[in-house]
Amino acid sequence: MSLEPLLRPRSIAVIGASDNKARIGGVPVDLLKRAGFARLYPVNPKNESVQGLPAFADIESVPEVVDLAIIALSADLTLPMLERCHALGIPAAMVYASGYAETNEAEGQAKQDELTAFARRSGMQIAGPNCMGNANFSAAIFTTFGQSFQPGEPAGSTALLTQSGNMCATVFRMARRAGVTFSQVINTGNEASVEFSDYLDYLASDPATTSAVCYIEELRNGPKFLAAAAKFRAAGKLLGVYKVGASEKGAEATRSHTAALAGDTAAYDAAFARAGVARAGSLAELADLAYLHTIGDKIGGGNCAVLSISGAAGAILADALALAGGDTPTLPQHVQDGLTAQIPGHSMVSNPIDMTGNVVNSNEFVLECIRLALSPDNIDLLLLYMPGNFLTQALDQVEKAAAASNKAIVVIDTFAMADQARLAQHGIGYFDDFDRAARAISAYGAWKRSSSPLPFRGGAGGGGCPDGTAPVESPHPNPSPEGEGLSVSWPPFPAGRTALSETEGKEALARFGVPVVLDALVHSETEARSEAARIGFPLVAKLVSPDVAHKTEHGLIRLGLASEDAVAEAFNAMMVKATSMNVHIEGVTLEPMLAGGVEILAGVTRDAVFGWMLTVGLGGVWTELMKDACHALLPVSDADAEAMLRSLKGFKLLDGYRGAPKADVAAAARAIAALGEAVLAGGERLREVEVNPLLVLPEGNGAVAVDALVLLKEE
Repeated sequence: MSLEPLLRPRSIAVIGASDNKARIGGVPVDLLKRAGFARLYPVNPKNESVQGLPAFADIESVPEVVDLAIIALSADLTLPMLERCHALGIPAAMVYASGYAETNEAEGQAKQDELTAFARRSGMQIAGPNCMGNANFSAAIFTTFGQSFQPGEPAGSTALLTQSGNMCATVFRMARRAGVTFSQVINTGNEASVEFSDYLDYLASDPATTSAVCYIEELRNGPKFLAAAAKFRAAGKLLGVYKVGASEKGAEATRSHTAALAGDTAAYDAAFARAGVARAGSLAELADLAYLHTIGDKIGGGNCAVLSISGAAGAILADALALAGGDTPTLPQHVQDGLTAQIPGHSMVSNPIDMTGNVVNSNEFVLECIRLALSPDNIDLLLLYMPGNFLTQALDQVEKAAAASNKAIVVIDTFAMADQARLAQHGIGYFDDFDRAARAISAYGAWKRSSSPLPFRGGAGGGGCPDGTAPVESPHPNPSPEGEGLSVSWPPFPAGRTALSETEGKEALARFGVPVVLDALVHSETEARSEAARIGFPLVAKLVSPDVAHKTEHGLIRLGLASEDAVAEAFNAMMVKATSMNVHIEGVTLEPMLAGGVEILAGVTRDAVFGWMLTVGLGGVWTELMKDACHALLPVSDADAEAMLRSLKGFKLLDGYRGAPKADVAAAARAIAALGEAVLAGGERLREVEVNPLLVLPEGNGAVAVDALVLLKEE
C-alpha cells in the first residue's frame, strides 16, 4: 500500500483543533500554518476560527475529502470519528490518543483490537494510536504535536523512525547537534494498523531518503522487516538500528538447552545480522551513525590509522576501537620509515602514530603524516587526535589532506573547541569523546565492510565462511528408510503427541541427510543381551520415551557398558526408574560408544517474530557452563553453518587445541545445514528440534547425531 496520504498528504483536517498553540490539538495547526501548508482545515464545533483559520463544525462540513485526518480526541471518541471519516472516503488518519494496548490492561487492548479490526475492514491507513505524529521536512508537512520539530529546519536525507515519541525527539536533538539534517521523522506509536516495517518499506523507496536510523522496542512482522531491510541494502542506503531490551533474560529452558540459549534478544540479533543493518549500542551511537553517513562515501570500513599528539591518547583510542570491533592495523615498514623521517625525535609510528608535543614548535609535517597514514590499502580512515589549539594551528594542513584524499578524516577534540561548521564544510568528521568516536566508527565501518552479513554471536559477527569440502560419510549413519537418496518429507507426526521419541527423531532427521548414530531398540533383558553382543562393546544405553527430554538428569543414560551383564543391569534399572516416573516407555536403545571427537549442540526454535532460528554451540556440559552460542535465521548453507562454528569462542576445541586432532568441521557444517532443511520441511506442527550432542569426529571421519529431540505442537 502507498503511504503517501499519511506521510505526504496534500490536504489535512485536524479534528479537535485548538486555538491554544500549546495544546495537542493546537500544535499541528500552528506548525502547518507556519510551514505554509495551504489546504488545512481545523475542525472544532465550538469555534468559528482556530488560530486565524476558518473552523468547521464537523468533518462532514469540510469542503473537500482530505488525504489525512488528524484525530486529536480521546480514545472513546476516536473510533466513531474514524467511522465518519471512512464514510466520507478519507484514506488516512493519525490517532494521537492514548489509553490503548500500551496500558497493558484488558480494556485498552480491547480498544486497540477494535481499531485494528476497523482498519482491516475499511482499508484506511491509520497511524498510531498513542503516536506523536510525523514531520516531513522534505515537503514541509508537520503532522506532529511534538515541538522539537519546527518549520524552517533544513531538510536532509536521513529519516528517523521510532516506536517511542520521547525517544524520537531525543535522537532528533542529538543528531541535530551533530549537524544531521532529516528528510522525515516518523513516530509509529502502537502500530494498530500501519506498522514499523510498512514505514521502513516506504523509506527504502523514498528518493529523498538515503539513510534511516531506527529506535525499536518490538517488531510485529519479522519477515516484512527483513524484506524492507533488503531493499535498503540493495539501494545502498544505511539502515541503523538501536533495539532496546538487550539485557532481558532469555527464556527458561523447559524442554531443551536450545530454548535457554535462544531468547528474544538472540532472535533480534540474528535478524539484524542477516538484514545487514548497522547496529547501535546506544541512542547516542544511533545519532552518530546518521552523522557518519554524511561523510560515508569516504569510509570504507573500520580499519583505522590513529594519528595523535599524545602516546596515551593513541593507546586509549586503539583500546576503544578493539573493544568496539574496529582495528588499528600495523602499518607497512616503508610507511613507518616515512613517518619516522617526518616526526621530530623518537616516537611510535607503527599505528597508533605519536606525533608528540613537538607540533607546538613545528607542525609542517602534519600534512605528510596524514598522507602516509592513509596510504596503505587496508586503512579505511584516519582518527586524528589534536585537541584545542593544536588543531586550530594545524587546521589548514588537515583541510588540505582531506581535500587530497578519498578516505575520511575524523578529528577528536576532547577540549570541544573545534570549529565544527568549518570541519563539516571540508568533509571532516568530529567527535569530542574517545569511546563515542570508536563505537560509532566501528559500527559504521562494519556496516560498510559487510556485503554478506554473517551470523551474530554475542555482539560480533561470525568468522569467515570457507566453502565446505567434499562430503565424508559418517562411520555410523542409519541409512534412510528409502535406501539411496533422501526423502523430502517427514513421516506422519503421531496424533496426540507433543514429542517424538529419540529413535523417531533420529530416523526422521536421517531422511534429510543428518548423519545419525546406529542404534537398536530393545524391549526385554534377553533382547538387550542379544543386540549388545551383535553391536559390540562398549555401548551406551538410553531410555526411549517422548515424555523424557533430559535423560541424564533422571539417570536414564548409561555410558561405557562393556559386557552383556552390564547392559542387562542397566536395562532393568532404567525400566524400574521409568516405571516409577509414570512415563510412556518405548524401550531402551543401545548405541556404540564413540571414542574421540568434540560435542556440539545444534538446535532450532521458532521465534514469534522472525520464525525459525538456528542455535549452534558447544555441546554436553559446555552448553550450560559457557553459554557459547551463535544464532542465525534459517535457511543456512553449509558455508553459513561453518561460519557459525568458527565464530564460537570454543572453536579452538574443534581446531586441534593443544595437539588434539582437528575435528571434521566441514562435515559438522553439512549436518547442521541438513538439520535446517529438515526443520523448514516440518510444517506447522513442528515446534522445536535439537541435536545434542552432534559428535564431530576427527577430520575425514565425519560428524554424527548422537541424540535428537523433536517437539511438536499440540493438535
